Amino acid sequence: MENTDKTARFLSLADEYKDVVAKVCSVYSSASAPFADLYQEVLANLWVGLDSYRGEAKASTWIYRIAINTCITWHRRNRRFSDNVVPLEGIQAPAVEDSATAAECRELYRLIGLLEPVEKAIVTLWLDEKSYEEIASVMGITKANVATRMHRIRAKLARLAQE
Repeated sequence: MENTDKTARFLSLADEYKDVVAKVCSVYSSASAPFADLYQEVLANLWVGLDSYRGEAKASTWIYRIAINTCITWHRRNRRFSDNVVPLEGIQAPAVEDSATAAECRELYRLIGLLEPVEKAIVTLWLDEKSYEEIASVMGITKANVATRMHRIRAKLARLAQE
């Protein structure tokens, strides 16, 4: 009976937050880290961690943390095989009427693909309109550290855009 309850909770969370998991996996996917593999590994880690989730943090915060940590860990484990390429077709840019704006969005996501894994996580959360407090909670760092890193990430993205 207990496993049935866990299965129901897992399926509910996996369905409710599938877009969050997909977004994180898209940012970290590459030729050497296929989206489907990352997605499956995140779901496996959600299943394993479900018993330890006590609801002290919002479910979305907990799921972001699992997804980001899973993808970062995957890349650290497979660093020698990683090619740091993020396929643009895996990332859904917002629908826009203006083709210049669409091109800017594609360029932004291309530049984000060049960032380090932790930087990708922070900027992805920020683009999802998470507050610095929420980002700090997901990443396990302080709000001040988030602000500092965001300042550095913006500068890095500007530098990369100039190159």
